[in-house]
Formats: sequence, C-alpha cells, structure tokens
Amino acid sequence: MARSRKETTISIRKLIIFHHSSGKSVRNISKLVNLSHSTMQYVIKRFKEENRIENKVRKGRPAKLTECDQRFIIRKFVKNPCLSALKVSAEFNEKFSTPISPETVRRVLRAAGLNRRSARRKFFVSAENRRLRLSFAKSMLNKPEKYWNNVLFADEAKFNIFDSDGIIMVWRRKNEELNPKNLVGTVKYGGGGVLV
Repeated sequence: MARSRKETTISIRKLIIFHHSSGKSVRNISKLVNLSHSTMQYVIKRFKEENRIENKVRKGRPAKLTECDQRFIIRKFVKNPCLSALKVSAEFNEKFSTPISPETVRRVLRAAGLNRRSARRKFFVSAENRRLRLSFAKSMLNKPEKYWNNVLFADEAKFNIFDSDGIIMVWRRKNEELNPKNLVGTVKYGGGGVLV
C-alpha cells in the first residue's frame, strides 16, 4: 500500500505551542497529543524560526504521486521497455491506494526523459555470437600497424538496374503529388539488381 502522510491539524499545532510555551517537555507533549517526538520538534522549530503555525500557501495542485511512486513506474519501464502505460497504470491501481490514469504514467516517463519510439529492427545476434565477436575485437586491439597492411577490407554493395531503393523526397505544394515532376517512376518486380 502507498504510504500516506497525515498532516497535523491547526488546532493540534496550537495545542503543542501552548504546552511548549507553558514549559512542558517535548516528550510530555508528544504523550498528551499522541504524536511522535519528531513531529513535536518540527512544529516547535517552525514556530520559533518562522513564527507561524499554518502551512505556507501552496502553488498549484499538489502532486498525486510521491517520488517513490514515480521511481516504481520508471523502474517498470527500464526493466521492460515494451510495456504499455495502460498495463502499468492498472498494476499500480491494484497495488497502491492512489488511482492513476495511463496519461499520468506517460507524464512521469516523459519527465524522466523516456519517450515512446518505434523499436529499431536489427538482425538477431545470439548471446554466443556476441561473446565471440567481442573476444575477436579484443584480440585485434593490440595488433601492430604492419599487420593491417596485409588485411583486405571488403564489403558488399547492391547496384540497381532501375532507380534506387532509398526514399526520394520532393518539395511540392498541396495537391501536386501527381504532377510528373514530383513522381518517381517504378517498374514491376523492382527492376532487378546486382549484388557485388
């Protein structure tokens, strides 16, 4: 369950200050009003330093989530980035007494620098292959410069017979997409290509 911090009422604070000014000890006051020793000290300290019993005027709406609650949400997404805000808000509502919406979860994530983006697609590399690649790269770190004179670096390239595979961008006005100068011609089956 979420930890809820209860505020002492103004009447209890006044009672604490009254007993303190009449010479009673902090321990005796805490027994009288049935509050912790640290709460007594805080109320008395604030009265001595700022000469007030009431709270300061708060600006804006109080935050619904504590820092601990926010860390709980962020930790969920750091552990599993594929989760949805809807699922995490439902799980949070089950575990804690403070009900939150999926948009609240999204706001917490954005504030923490996490943004929803489409996952990049990469060829799958197994853990074993990753280990082998890393060990190979480490073994090549301390090779002398002369060693690299005998190494041939090669790569593969695709040459298209008709046009390019890349996205071609055009600057055009609205409703001019079918203007011949704004079109890129295509042929069936991609036109073919050669891999070298």
